[in-house]
Amino acid sequence: MLTPLDIQNKHFSKVIRGFSETEVEQFLADIVKSMEDLIQTNIDTTAQNAQLEREISKYQAMEKTIHDAVVLAQKTSDDLIHSANEKAKYIVERAEDQAKKTINDANTEVIEVLKRHEAAKMVLKAFQTKFKVLLESELKLVDEMIINAEKE
Repeated sequence: MLTPLDIQNKHFSKVIRGFSETEVEQFLADIVKSMEDLIQTNIDTTAQNAQLEREISKYQAMEKTIHDAVVLAQKTSDDLIHSANEKAKYIVERAEDQAKKTINDANTEVIEVLKRHEAAKMVLKAFQTKFKVLLESELKLVDEMIINAEKE
């Protein structure tokens, strides 16, 4: 793969009735600038991708924490129900209501986290697709410029 430095340091032999040296140098400078911009875009995109990966990891950790909380809530609920059965029917009914609310709240929170997680994955996928299309179109333009330069 060519680097901006490779293009910048490229020297062409001079011939009679050859290309305008200033035009060739300007064109090479334009190519160097375009490549530098693409490289910077790639660096920025890679950094953004890494940030999104960190966010996904954070959401996955939150999902595990919530899952553990649901498991713990279920165990706590079972313990409360067992203790309540030993004490009285009133306490049992109260503990069951409280356990159901805790589980429903935890399940609702898990569903919301999963939705956010899926949305983040979709945003990442869309970004990757757009970036791929951008890179392919830029590569096609560079190929066309090379072909045109070779024809001239």
